[in-house]
Amino acid sequence: MSPEKSYLFVFIGIFTIALFVILALNLALGERGLGSAQAVQQASAWQQSTRGITYAPPVTNSRPFKAQRLADRVMEINTVVLGASSLMGVTEAMFPASMRAYNFSLTANATATVAGEAEYIERRYASRVRNLVIGLDWAIGMIYLPGDVTTLDLTPAAQLSGYGASTVSLSAKLADALSLPKVVNLGSALRAALKSGQPLADFRSTFFDLAGLEYRCAEGAVARDFDVVGRGTCLGFRYDGSWTFAGERHLSVARAHVLAQAAAVPSSQFSKYLCSAQGEPNSVFLRHLGAVARRFIASGGNAVFILPPLIPGMEQEMTKAAASYRCLARTKSTLDTWARETGVTIIDAAASEAFGCKAEEFLDENHAWPECHARILGRYWSDRARGAVSPGLYHPAL
Repeated sequence: MSPEKSYLFVFIGIFTIALFVILALNLALGERGLGSAQAVQQASAWQQSTRGITYAPPVTNSRPFKAQRLADRVMEINTVVLGASSLMGVTEAMFPASMRAYNFSLTANATATVAGEAEYIERRYASRVRNLVIGLDWAIGMIYLPGDVTTLDLTPAAQLSGYGASTVSLSAKLADALSLPKVVNLGSALRAALKSGQPLADFRSTFFDLAGLEYRCAEGAVARDFDVVGRGTCLGFRYDGSWTFAGERHLSVARAHVLAQAAAVPSSQFSKYLCSAQGEPNSVFLRHLGAVARRFIASGGNAVFILPPLIPGMEQEMTKAAASYRCLARTKSTLDTWARETGVTIIDAAASEAFGCKAEEFLDENHAWPECHARILGRYWSDRARGAVSPGLYHPAL
């Protein structure tokens, strides 16, 4: 055999071995990334004992983990925040001392399921949970979607039944394991293990254990990763249920201005969402949420609603277009009437600049950093304490 052929066979052999190793490791990571009941239970137990930062995979479906956390924490709290990711920056520190809060907000959480969550909490935990803070997302169209309220069972047993069961075919798993994003993620995981100071232990925990090793975040909290992505970045939920937004950036003033103007274009997703039902919120959602709120109030509890904050100037820009203006006016009028009839307050935080929020306190058009949420809720509690809040849409007192 010629030297050239020998080198070729050696190369093919090395390449085959490398491919097999990549495939095996990524298949292991892929199975872990699908999530499991065991991961949910262990992640919740770890957070309960350490008050650290974590979540159970996959990040796109956190309801089982949050349901487990709610069950674990319900004896300690009396306030629950419900909504989509636009409220994930709300922390317990933003509430009066008498309100011990857990943030149950979830990614892409539709109003249909938010209403279902509120009804479940009333049925199951009304004697413990006395305050609800509920997000009403018009900017991403959630309050306009057709259909009925989703009936939910948030007991851990119900949420974990069949959770993590994979219906993905082997061929799809193999293709995914060899995809560029997964190969890049594998490289990042291997580099992180080498730099950890204890590479063998880190490698074992990453690829063979249910979770990684504990580590410290810049804010001082301990963290542990049960997912296979974002390792070592402190990405996850805090003990109070708020999200860390680790790795995300703050907008610049210039970038926020561009995004606000782009949102006002008739073809933008926000304009389309706003006018998807001509600005008319689904009356079924409002009827269910109103019934829950009335029962809470009648029993001595409280329910507060909030239109999540948008980047400064975005709502104003959207009102410059005639169609968007009509749709938004219809939304606000309907919600204001509903709130007055129900006897509840809706914090109208969409025009976040009215509360003092700054462009730099946003990640994108409709996700605010905790600093902005703190301004909004701080102003609301202050005005409420001095009797400057009444049923209907609430704006900061001038």
